Amino acid sequence: MPALTIYWLSEQLLQQRTDFTEEDIITYQKKADEFFKAWLHLVGYDGITNYIHMLGAGHMMYFLRKWGNLNRLSNQGWESYNALVAAYWHHRTTRGGVGEERSKILCIARWISRMIMWRSGEGERFFAASDDTDAEEDNSKDDDDNDLDII
Repeated sequence: MPALTIYWLSEQLLQQRTDFTEEDIITYQKKADEFFKAWLHLVGYDGITNYIHMLGAGHMMYFLRKWGNLNRLSNQGWESYNALVAAYWHHRTTRGGVGEERSKILCIARWISRMIMWRSGEGERFFAASDDTDAEEDNSKDDDDNDLDII
C-alpha cells in the first residue's frame, strides 16, 4: 500500500470525535507505524520531519492515552477567532483611528475579552453573583433614603 494512502487512513482515525479506547489507540499506532516504515523507505532519514517523528515515535499514541481525543486540542477554535478579529478589524474599526495616541488593538482586545467572557459562561456567573449580592444588600436596608429622615 502506498505511503500516502496509509497516512490518509491513519489520519482518518484521528478525526474521531469520541474518546479513543485502548483498542482504537493500538489500531491507530499500527497504521502510524506502517506509514512511518513506508515513509522511511521512500525518503530516508532526511525526510523525517518533527511531525513524522511524532507519528513513528509513538508520541501521538501517548497524547491519545493522556487526552482521549485530539479534537479537544484542535486549533480550529483559534482560527475561528482569528477570522472574527480580522472581520472586526476591517469592518468595525478605523484601523487605528486618528492620531498617534490611539491604540490600534485596544478596542479589539476589549471586544475579544467580552466575547470570551460570554461564550465561556463567566459573564452569566459574574452577573448572577452580582445580582445575588445586590439582593442581599437591598434586603438589609429598611429604608431607601440613606438614613435621612424626611418629614
